[in-house]
Amino acid sequence: MNKIIFSSILCFLLLGCGNFNGSSANGPLEKWVTFDGKTVPLGEMGDKQSTVYFYREKGSFSGPAVNVFVDGDYLASILDGGYRAAIVCSAGERILPSFTTNERFADRDSGIDYNFITGETSYVKIALDENNLPIFERVDPAVGQEAISQLAQETQTLPRTKPNRLCNRAVLEKITMEAHSLFKFDKWTYANMLPEGREEIKRIGEKIKEYGIKVDEVKVVGYTDPMGTKKYNLALSKRRAKTVKSALIKAGVDTEINAQGLGEKHLKVRGCLKKHRRNRKARIACDQPNRRVEIILYGSRQSTASEAKSEVQSVAPPIETQAAEPPTEVQTIEAKTLGDQAVEVQK
Repeated sequence: MNKIIFSSILCFLLLGCGNFNGSSANGPLEKWVTFDGKTVPLGEMGDKQSTVYFYREKGSFSGPAVNVFVDGDYLASILDGGYRAAIVCSAGERILPSFTTNERFADRDSGIDYNFITGETSYVKIALDENNLPIFERVDPAVGQEAISQLAQETQTLPRTKPNRLCNRAVLEKITMEAHSLFKFDKWTYANMLPEGREEIKRIGEKIKEYGIKVDEVKVVGYTDPMGTKKYNLALSKRRAKTVKSALIKAGVDTEINAQGLGEKHLKVRGCLKKHRRNRKARIACDQPNRRVEIILYGSRQSTASEAKSEVQSVAPPIETQAAEPPTEVQTIEAKTLGDQAVEVQK
């Protein structure tokens, strides 16, 4: 008899807890919604922050939710056809995707370095690598906006990221130079730098020194395609980055310049070997976007001469002028329901 009574009470309690429309002694129970189709404001970005949308196209791959970590802090678990946005430091330490699993804790201490342009919105697509593990792919803003408009926002978990944390520096600009316009194939010395590459570096040097930009640091990062060994590609990317650094110094850049090579990490195009296994020329052409050097400018904005003159003139009291309303930087995006079709993204 006692077992029957106990079972009845347990069943009642379980049913009560499972009723999302029920109530407790302290008021109504919290109701969780996996996807939200409403427009959600993110708030204002700081002077060293960026907005980033992480998304997973519907039907792009099978598997559990993908956990997204930003600088070691949990952001969201992205399901098929979902997205989540966040305000992050422009120059962060690492971002990391990993499948949800009940066998071990997520690896939040690794990941890839990132740099997002300060004050701008970036889009990161979740895809799978050749080992069927989740990876991040940066996409063009127009492509990302179109994809997001067909997806639903994830709201089933609470983020642990810190949008109000102190950020170290702003990312003014990131310039990508394709290796085929910089060096002869598989070369890295200044003697093997192509004329158009040298001219482009001179223009970048002038840009760094021009009015309106205060650059505190320049980072030069070299990348290669996945052909060859990882050891060789890492060495080649480092040599190319050092050569570009030397060329910037020759162009008159006296700001601190740091050079590093990442080899075949952060590929922009994948699967070229699989597509062109028997055609080396086609494979080299396919991998061309992966062979590149990125120049990242860190610092802060400062007024140009014309802006400073305008500011001085504006000191005089205006005559019955109406103050304009301050602009807002609230980032919003309209999310649709799960029933909508995802848009395929072409790289």
